[in-house]
Amino acid sequence: SRDEATAERREFMRHYVEKIFTGGEDLDQEEKARFGELCSSENGKGREWFARYVSAQRCNSKCVSEQTFYRLMQSFALVLFECHQMDDFSPAKNLMTMCFTYYYVGKTHALPSEAKEKPMGSIDSYLKSANSWLAEKKDIAERLLKNTSAKTENVKGFFGGLETKLKGPTTKKSDEGEDKPKEKLKKTVSVQSPEEEKKGEKIYLYMHLKQQPIWHNLRFWNAAFFDAVHCERRKRSPTTRGNTGEEEEKREKWCHMTQEERDDSLRFNENITFGQLGTFIHNMLAFGLNKKLCSDFLKKQATIGNLDEEQYKLLSDHIEQMAAE
Repeated sequence: SRDEATAERREFMRHYVEKIFTGGEDLDQEEKARFGELCSSENGKGREWFARYVSAQRCNSKCVSEQTFYRLMQSFALVLFECHQMDDFSPAKNLMTMCFTYYYVGKTHALPSEAKEKPMGSIDSYLKSANSWLAEKKDIAERLLKNTSAKTENVKGFFGGLETKLKGPTTKKSDEGEDKPKEKLKKTVSVQSPEEEKKGEKIYLYMHLKQQPIWHNLRFWNAAFFDAVHCERRKRSPTTRGNTGEEEEKREKWCHMTQEERDDSLRFNENITFGQLGTFIHNMLAFGLNKKLCSDFLKKQATIGNLDEEQYKLLSDHIEQMAAE
């Protein structure tokens, strides 16, 4: 039956991803061909399953063996290419986050030349600039994250979270949801231990996947950003229940809100947009995207998200600074 065939394909993908991560056993040509076939199907299920199973492996370890790293790199390249061909942005959004998640510890000079041609080569320099920028702008950022009367937000929660990561060990969150691009970036950008530093540098997937055409498609970034903001709002909003009457409930709540509560709600959404934009622009620049593309993206999203002039200028200056570096 159709359901059985779907279950079988899904099981194949789960097993395939497991093999990528466990290493040892080689992936034979037949499996690779089947993987390619599933990932190029029009219904997109294969790509969705791949992204989901790869994402689920984070709970085991984000540091992988070199063999696993190169298997991931090849699989990502194929799936991202198919996502680009099919305009299938949802799995690509999750894989984009995973590009900043999985790494192996090695020597930078082992990277092929195309991975080093852009000045954004090292995750350390990427984080260093992100961190110094955040430290330098922290006061402004805190001021720009407009206070709501509920006083529920803080600058670190909304703003990329890069600086907290660099300061030291983090407490593990039990909640490892699927669609959490910003939260995931927060968790994965961690400080190297002295032992790791002796062994070499962390080499992340994004360093090898900059050439993927999907990163140069502004429609992908707009769709991924919309999705990320939506997920963040659902996650942070105390009113969301995940039920079918959610929209009606929200409309009803809005009708009964005081002006102060409405202002709060709008500020809350602006803060989410501001924080997510900081994270997204960082990722775009890390993929080596040109300044114009990043600026066009910022301009569009800042208008949609109703950012004020000062917030816009802060992010715009950041693009200039990173592009210059």
